[in-house]
Amino acid sequence: MKKLKWTEPMSLLLSSVIVKILAVLFAAACVYAPFAVKGFADQLGLNIPLFMTVFYLCAVFAFTALFFLNRLLKNIRKAEIFIDENVRILRILSWCCYFVGITMAVYSIWEYPFIVISAAAAFFGLIIRVLKNVFRKAVEIREENDGTI
Repeated sequence: MKKLKWTEPMSLLLSSVIVKILAVLFAAACVYAPFAVKGFADQLGLNIPLFMTVFYLCAVFAFTALFFLNRLLKNIRKAEIFIDENVRILRILSWCCYFVGITMAVYSIWEYPFIVISAAAAFFGLIIRVLKNVFRKAVEIREENDGTI
């Protein structure tokens, strides 16, 4: 039996499929959330209007991130890696993470366990920001090399 080798196109396809599946799942969660929250809000003592406001605010950032992740994957598939657009996309992704982190930090005033989500989102934002800086430098080097004969 021949072992299947995992290739770059297969990895890009898998990433693209996961982004699309997550978009569908998040959309379903946005529709289903009001019904689901009613079932466990009393047990957890959640303020439903506040929780739903935070949930939908974070959903905006999540959908924005998924949209731009999809665009980044399309650029990578076209072999357009170290370009200004990807730097911009990574910047947007990092801000999406930071905004979720800020939103969760504020919400943790009322529901302190959510500080963990805040810290995780801020950490991911930082990682993406570092990657954005690496891409920015790579774009500069590529442009320098393109100008050299």
